[in-house]
Amino acid sequence: MKLNSLARTAATLLLAAATYAAAQSSDKSRAEVFDAVVKTVSEQFYDPAFHGVSWTDVHARYRARLGEVTSDVELQRLIEQLLGELKSSHLYVHRTVPGNSGVGLGARIEPVEGVDTVLELAPLSDARAKGLKRGDRLVDGVSALNGPAGTVADVKVQRCDGSTTQLKIRRERWQFPLEHPGWRWSRIRIAPDRIIGYIRIDRFDDGAAELADQAMAELGRTQGLVIDVRSNSGGNISSMRLASYFMEGGAGFALLTRSYLQGLGRPVTAADIASTPKVIGRYRGQDVAEALTKGSGAAVFHFEDLGVKRYRAPVVVLVGPGTGSAGEGFAWAMKTRSNARLVGTQSAGALLSGEDFDIAPNWSLTVPVAGHWTPAGEAFNDKPVTPHEVVPETRADLCIERDAGAERAVAILAGVSALAKESR
Repeated sequence: MKLNSLARTAATLLLAAATYAAAQSSDKSRAEVFDAVVKTVSEQFYDPAFHGVSWTDVHARYRARLGEVTSDVELQRLIEQLLGELKSSHLYVHRTVPGNSGVGLGARIEPVEGVDTVLELAPLSDARAKGLKRGDRLVDGVSALNGPAGTVADVKVQRCDGSTTQLKIRRERWQFPLEHPGWRWSRIRIAPDRIIGYIRIDRFDDGAAELADQAMAELGRTQGLVIDVRSNSGGNISSMRLASYFMEGGAGFALLTRSYLQGLGRPVTAADIASTPKVIGRYRGQDVAEALTKGSGAAVFHFEDLGVKRYRAPVVVLVGPGTGSAGEGFAWAMKTRSNARLVGTQSAGALLSGEDFDIAPNWSLTVPVAGHWTPAGEAFNDKPVTPHEVVPETRADLCIERDAGAERAVAILAGVSALAKESR
């Protein structure tokens, strides 16, 4: 058995080495990858002004450094630096060889009090199995996580009691395995005569509109509602269906692409938005693409008027730095168009609509192809949402398993309900 095991291990290592070698590029092909990145960004990046950057000068300066690149890893690093000049979300390059994408420790790790700290662990993750805990600080920061998925990271952590320990943890991406769907909801009795609802949403993907209807059908008669999007990484426009339960119908926001903005040739105005094709009740990624094609690169997406289905009780939305993209769009809508109260900390500031492009064998590029504008013609791309009430996550709370944001949300709803009862 031991000999067979050793043989299998050796074979696995040889296969991995062969796969890695086959995935490496020549100097010529690396130059082709670089040029494909430049061409795709030049043609697809939503802003024809490239955020005020002289894109031609920038990519020429970085191409002059190609001679210093001797591996695909170095090429990826150079391209990442190039793309970083545009200071945009939804803009990154990644190699598509097996085990190279989106890795971490199977944990949500964010700066808390200036230090990279574990906020949440994925079920079944190796990190949980090896004893990583909420409140643990990464002594060397997230840079210690770099490496192919499936390999082992040697991670030094500081425990809540101040001690340090070294853990060997398999590299996995956060939210591994992914939950399908990324929704959960429940009813919570906070007083003999008072029930509130809780919805946690980690993604707004195709099918989320139907999930919103299911959740609200079950929670529609509660005396308050907490919507938790602190771990929401985005998705698509389906968040508008849920938002429609808390506001009147009407224009939500416009999606405008490079072709439309280039043809416009000037800043967007309210009149431009008003004349843009109107879209209601279309929530899949395919629907959005079709609407933009029909609208010559522009469409205004409207909230629905749900009439008697509209939720009238108080709502609290929990937000934080893990709230990004479509999750951030939902938070923005709830803050600007509803009576909901946002609690937590500032969102990620990563709101754009991206698309993936296969630019070369083993290489993929994500580019923001559409931006977001309000009905007044104001751009709110990559602008973080600030909550009405700041309730930061502290390490002290993490270490005692306290959720201060959720605690405050319940207190708000209990207080509002009590006041309403007293006024009757």
